[in-house]
Amino acid sequence: AENAGEGVDEGFKGLDPNRPTLRPKLYWFNAALTIALLTAMIMELMPIPVLFLLGAALALTVNFPHMPDQRARIAAHADNVLNVSGMVFAAAVFTGVLSGTGMVEHMADWLVGAIPEGMGPHMAIVTGVLSIPLTYFMSNDGFYFGVVPVLAEAGAAHGVSPLEIARASLVGQPLHMSSPLVPAVYVLVGMAKVEFGDHTRFTVKWAALTSLVVLAAGLLFGIV
Repeated sequence: AENAGEGVDEGFKGLDPNRPTLRPKLYWFNAALTIALLTAMIMELMPIPVLFLLGAALALTVNFPHMPDQRARIAAHADNVLNVSGMVFAAAVFTGVLSGTGMVEHMADWLVGAIPEGMGPHMAIVTGVLSIPLTYFMSNDGFYFGVVPVLAEAGAAHGVSPLEIARASLVGQPLHMSSPLVPAVYVLVGMAKVEFGDHTRFTVKWAALTSLVVLAAGLLFGIV
């Protein structure tokens, strides 16, 4: 049993309950700061990046009043910050190229043109199926503002309600949340000490299956 316990400790190291960064005496301050930050975000008192910067500065100053401790905390999270920041810039460039050059509109027109005429009355199902790969390789903005309106227009010509198209377009979201265009994924795999490639190989098949189950449920209950 002792050997097994040692193996678990080596394979997975949880949070140390006695780690020096704990601030039990500041629990209520940190809780109040978190609630205040969330409230300010919901009320849109200021732009979200500004609110987070102010909240982080206040939290660092109160919890770690000494400059060396603040630098240590920033350095501890620097990898995630740099990875996510780089991903945000890359995703913004990718989305800007797709939208600014008109590529999304041309892709949507090509997709609609490639759909057989007989599938027109079933455009909601087509939208649900297309949402699975497209929301993985495209940003939500590119898909929902560029592709879905064209699909909705094509569906309307065959009597398919835009509401059905909108519902069907959500089918791909389980897979989208594993997309390399979602910065939060990089934070999570970094915290879990997992390589992004390993995460993708394990997750994609289950996420795609979940999307298909969602589509099947929508058809079963008549939502799509």
